[in-house]
Amino acid sequence: MLRMSRLRYRRTTLLVALALWGVAFACAGYLFALNRRVTRELVRHGWREPTVIVSAAGGGGREIARLYGVDWRVSAPVSLGDVPRYVANAFVAAEDVRFRHHPGIDPIGMFRALWTNVRAHGIAQGGSTIDQQIIKARFLTQERTLRRKVVEIPLALLLDARMTKDEILEVYLNDVYLGHSGGKPVLGIDEASRLYFGKPASRLRIDEAALLASIVRAPNRDTPDKRPDLARARRDAILSIMQKHRWITDDQYRQAVAREVEFPGGAVPQAPYPFYLRALRSEIVNEIGVRPVIEGGLRIVCEMDPVAQSAAERSARRGAAQLESRYFWIREQSRREPLQVAILSIDPRSGGIRALVGGTDFDVSPLDRTSNMRRQPGSAFKPFVYAAAIASKRATPASLLLDAPLTIDVAGDRTWQPHNYDERYRGRVTLREAFEGSLNVPTVRLTEDIGLDRVIKAAEKFGFEEEFANVPALPLGVTEVTLRELAAAYTAFPNLGVRVEPYLVTEVTDRGGRQLMKHDRDGARVIGADVAYVMHTLLRGVVQRGTATRLKRYGLSYAAGKTGTTSDYRDAWFVGYTADMVTAVWLGFDHGAPLRLSSGEAAIPVWGTYMSSIPHSAAQPQPPKGVTFRDIDPETGMLWSEGCPGPWREVFLSGTAPTHHCPTGILGRVVRRVFFDRENFDDPPAISLEQFRRWANEVDQGRQQVQGILGRLHRVFR
Repeated sequence: MLRMSRLRYRRTTLLVALALWGVAFACAGYLFALNRRVTRELVRHGWREPTVIVSAAGGGGREIARLYGVDWRVSAPVSLGDVPRYVANAFVAAEDVRFRHHPGIDPIGMFRALWTNVRAHGIAQGGSTIDQQIIKARFLTQERTLRRKVVEIPLALLLDARMTKDEILEVYLNDVYLGHSGGKPVLGIDEASRLYFGKPASRLRIDEAALLASIVRAPNRDTPDKRPDLARARRDAILSIMQKHRWITDDQYRQAVAREVEFPGGAVPQAPYPFYLRALRSEIVNEIGVRPVIEGGLRIVCEMDPVAQSAAERSARRGAAQLESRYFWIREQSRREPLQVAILSIDPRSGGIRALVGGTDFDVSPLDRTSNMRRQPGSAFKPFVYAAAIASKRATPASLLLDAPLTIDVAGDRTWQPHNYDERYRGRVTLREAFEGSLNVPTVRLTEDIGLDRVIKAAEKFGFEEEFANVPALPLGVTEVTLRELAAAYTAFPNLGVRVEPYLVTEVTDRGGRQLMKHDRDGARVIGADVAYVMHTLLRGVVQRGTATRLKRYGLSYAAGKTGTTSDYRDAWFVGYTADMVTAVWLGFDHGAPLRLSSGEAAIPVWGTYMSSIPHSAAQPQPPKGVTFRDIDPETGMLWSEGCPGPWREVFLSGTAPTHHCPTGILGRVVRRVFFDRENFDDPPAISLEQFRRWANEVDQGRQQVQGILGRLHRVFR
């Protein structure tokens, strides 16, 4: 028994020793990793070196911005030699009066804080030194726990041993949190000095430096505006400590305490192009991690065109303001939440993002709505439906579709009836007319004819990441997508079938010139060049005759694109392109309040204003192999003959052009009167619902039966 007890004791002792060794090893490894971060991010002074942003657009080499710190701020780090000595001493007096004499931790301050907390039965006072505050802010959480202190203390000792007191103080003065402005933290004495006093830190008076130091513990609460008496008391206490330690003279003390306690006000310097730079930083972090960004000193080549970016920001602001001034319901809604405008421009030849605006005002809402918002695209999704139909060779731009009331059975005993945006019906229309006029009912009929699965497969090829539901309303754009996905999918049209992946970053190198990242062009063929060219002519028709004709007012008749308005008028879209620029525009309210405007009223003016103000190419793609042109009768979709309306020059995939000629003469006029009367094309239809139903029964199978009837009529009357 004694032997068994000894054996158990030894085993228990061994297990405890192993456990303690494991804990010690884990703690040592954790501290070692943090010590390496301290070395990289602080000791080597990389935080002082700027990150330089350079544009690759237009030949490249143009510097866009020099930014500092992990948050990419405009203000350069302050050196102690750049500011009066009393500025640093004010913060030492306020936060760590024994800073220059302790080894990184202050035992006296720690015991005093411990005694205060015991008496208060909780955490009422901290005993952190400036070294510990740096470690906490840079590497740890803000929670007050014993575990954090166990890590914080040895790191503070290491920091103090590896950096001089002035170097540590410089880090602190450039990192200290001193409030919020425009939803963003104010960090460092230079930003705070510019915000509260309207001048750089180098020009601070003694009383102003002490006032800044006095608000460190509660910078959003203990300000002269909110608590003037407390602010004065703390400022004067700091000045008294500075006088006691002979950091200021008696005369300086008397003059400082005699001054008023106030923040005259100013502004924090802002980085240019905030939406683009934030997205740029996110892409870099996703690609190479956050460590190089924290260490600083990077050289980043990006795809931004500063001219286009400035124009996009200006167009977004003005577009929202003009709609608010013109429509009272938008103005009323904007008082509750701002009207948002998002713009994204991509060079379809490379995928480089030339301009990115995620909202109307970055300071009000910095959310990037080009990538971090999903909304229904409405009719802006239709090009992918029609591309699937053209590629199937079961439809052509001259195919006839029926625009008449339609009822579709859905789940259970429910039915769904699609409607056009204006609640009107046109009878028989060509596929081109249906697309250019953004008619919903013919689009649904076309989808039924070619099959919903074919549309889903086509959309997936275009790069959408969503799982498309197999529902009849899918071709009307009811699946939520991002603006970036939609714009990327449209790059296949000017590229004649090749979709490119959008990107912001071309290259990243560190301060030693070592390449950390380089973008490789990512393009893939998603449709044939012939199909893409036919779609290009349809998309051009939207601008020339369809829902985007307003672009002609901006001199953009050569552009191509598609409008998109959701059924509840919640979102307005226009995605359009030229040979060298695909631009997507979205307007709406974040919480879904209806705009009550079509995309022609809301999105087209923003797109037109923006694109007409930046350089771009008006060139058109050349017809590829696999397409043919024919003169057709625009009413019947048949080959044109003398005496028929037109001719209209139409493009077809090889082998899909019509083979029958349009009916002529008296009988031809009768046929047109009966089947193709378009007198009321833009007005409410004059024919009755019973007539529509009879027509629907006659051509229940869609385009093929309609063309079969017309073919028989042609043979009879020829």
